[in-house]
Amino acid sequence: MTCDESKCVNCHRCVSFCPTRALKIVKSDCTLRENANWSTQTVNEIYKQANSGGVLLSSMGNPAPLPVYWDKILINASQVTNPSIDPLREPMETRVYLGKKPSKVQRLKDGTLDCTLPPQLELSMPVMFSAMSYGSISYNAHKSLALAAKKLGIFYNTGEGGLHEDFTAMAKILSYRWLPAALASMRIIWKQALLLRSK
Repeated sequence: MTCDESKCVNCHRCVSFCPTRALKIVKSDCTLRENANWSTQTVNEIYKQANSGGVLLSSMGNPAPLPVYWDKILINASQVTNPSIDPLREPMETRVYLGKKPSKVQRLKDGTLDCTLPPQLELSMPVMFSAMSYGSISYNAHKSLALAAKKLGIFYNTGEGGLHEDFTAMAKILSYRWLPAALASMRIIWKQALLLRSK
């Protein structure tokens, strides 16, 4: 029996089936020169992408030990009471406004503050559903997002797949994804009246 190292795929099958347990796979000491920016895994992934001409894709999460930031959020509510002990000095509000803000305070000729602002999106809380196209998710999923956004006073993005006509009544809580390239290729057809109803 001969050993052909060129066919080894590091599956450890030979180690598992060796009747005398005489085989052991040891990582080679000949590794790439690493630094803070280029790890061995990163360089190997670049080699694989260069050989295949495509992006490496995998399912069921990420193999890298990326932190889950939602598990690290700490909310210190020791000074929060409901209702507030002093509502005049302890306002509790989660409303936010999205839109361009002036870079400096400006005054009118009469000395009063200029309170003119560009159009602002008002959200009852700093939460907004990300873009998920109709087609990539089902009709019921889009409907659920629209109803939830309307009830919570937040916004949701329509994504690239357009908008079903059943949801036109909720145009005020929609955020349309504007794609000039898609519009130029006539893949998406928007109705002007619907865009005017939306913020």
